[in-house]
Amino acid sequence: GMDLEFPVRQTDVDRLLHLREIELEREAGDHSYGREAYMAYVTEGLGNLLEWDEIMMFQRKNGSFFNCPSTTAATLVNHYNDKALQYLNCLVSKFGSAVPTVYPLNIYCQLSWVDALEKMGISQYFVSEIKSILDTTYVSWLERDEEIMLDITTCAMAFR
Repeated sequence: GMDLEFPVRQTDVDRLLHLREIELEREAGDHSYGREAYMAYVTEGLGNLLEWDEIMMFQRKNGSFFNCPSTTAATLVNHYNDKALQYLNCLVSKFGSAVPTVYPLNIYCQLSWVDALEKMGISQYFVSEIKSILDTTYVSWLERDEEIMLDITTCAMAFR
C-alpha cells in the first residue's frame, strides 16, 4: 500500500500472501483466548485485517504488547495509544536506533544466569548474588509480575 519496491519477484510476494491467507483461514474458526493472543502477537503482518480495539486487551502495564517492540509499533501505527508510544520512546532513548526484539528481559536473564551457575557447579561462589536475584524474583512472583507470569519459560524458571 506504500508503493515500496523490494528486490524480490512478484511470485515470491504472492506465495507469502497465499501462506498468510492459509494461516488466517486455519485460525478463523478458533475464537479462543489463545488464538486472539496469537493474532495480536503477529500484528505486523496483518494490518487492517485485525480488530484493533480487541488487541488492546493484551497491552501490558509498561505500555508494550508482549514486551515486543515490533508488535507494539505495529499496534501503535494502527491504533494510537499513549502508553505504547511511551514504551517505544523509552526503548529508543535507552538503546538508540537498534532496540532488542523483546524488552524487558531482566528476570529471565537473571534466572538464566542462576541456572547456568548451578549447572556449572560454581553457584557456591555467588551465594549472595543468587540470593538477591531469587529474593527479587520471589517478590515479583507474589505480585504476579507480568514479566514472570506472561512468559512460560520465565515462569517455569521462577517456579523452580
